[in-house]
Amino acid sequence: MQSDLCREACELLQQLMESYVSGSSGMVMGMIKHLSPDILVIGTGKHELYENLAVLLQGLEKDQQEAEGIDFVIKNAWYQAKPLAEDICVVYGEFEACEAETEGKQVVINMDTRLTATVHRDAGGQLMIDSLHHSTPYVYQQEGEYYPKTFADQAEAALRRSAALEKDVQLDALTELYNRKYTEKYIGQLLGKGGPGGCLFLLDIDDFKMVNDTYGHQTGDTLLKQIAAVLLRCAGESGVAGRVGGDEFMLFLPDILDERERTAIARQLIAQTGEVFVALELPHSCSIGGASAVGGTSTFAEIYRRADDALYRAKAAGKGVYRSSEDQQIKSCIDTEI
Repeated sequence: MQSDLCREACELLQQLMESYVSGSSGMVMGMIKHLSPDILVIGTGKHELYENLAVLLQGLEKDQQEAEGIDFVIKNAWYQAKPLAEDICVVYGEFEACEAETEGKQVVINMDTRLTATVHRDAGGQLMIDSLHHSTPYVYQQEGEYYPKTFADQAEAALRRSAALEKDVQLDALTELYNRKYTEKYIGQLLGKGGPGGCLFLLDIDDFKMVNDTYGHQTGDTLLKQIAAVLLRCAGESGVAGRVGGDEFMLFLPDILDERERTAIARQLIAQTGEVFVALELPHSCSIGGASAVGGTSTFAEIYRRADDALYRAKAAGKGVYRSSEDQQIKSCIDTEI
């Protein structure tokens, strides 16, 4: 009966496409018995024109190589058939072939595929597919591509390049801390959110020029990178650490408003950077200026000016010294000299 033919033909095409999309060579080979020796298969690309079963099998092998490493699942599939004669029908339908494993991927392959096929029942009662035309609307497909995999790979690579470029724009090349421009922007954004604010430390290496002049620029670079590592650890997940000049660094810690707590952090920074100097056998130190800011009311320019003034007074007071912008009001709490 024609209704049985149409129903079975739809089931056959569904099974064929699921086998093809699965990437399983065993499942694909199991369907070959339903493909006519003279089958005509037309795909999306100019190269996807197979005039017989032998040529098709060669193309399928390359298909599987192109799709290696990608698992697809079929969604939203539908198939319908119309009889052309007693034992011949045409099947048409549509399905989505989606990547099954997408965790961590920003670009996901999703192929919306349409197909038309002719099917006949042979003398032995077996269904045979005589022609298949499937189309994947893929505007970026180039000649030689069997899957949108190439474009997806290109898109992923472009995103990686973009991320790398963004990193280059944000980071200081030597220390991999934020550069001055991005540090100022980032801190300004944190202050503008209207949160509780925080504290800003400006750190300067005492007599850094003597390091380069006496021990060489390689030693100077090593020192800068190790000081940066100290600041990065202190910044943690919420803070902002940046290199804002040759030997000048900036550290912003949100939510740190208590002067005693800021002084304790400054002591810790002077001690930890001191360990770096000892390890490198350098008779040098760091001086630090600090200032606090209230979120929503203080600007970056204001807090930087006050911290820079405190740093100037720290440098004038000696080496390895911390001064706060508030030290004139509560001098007994914050004047720390190590």
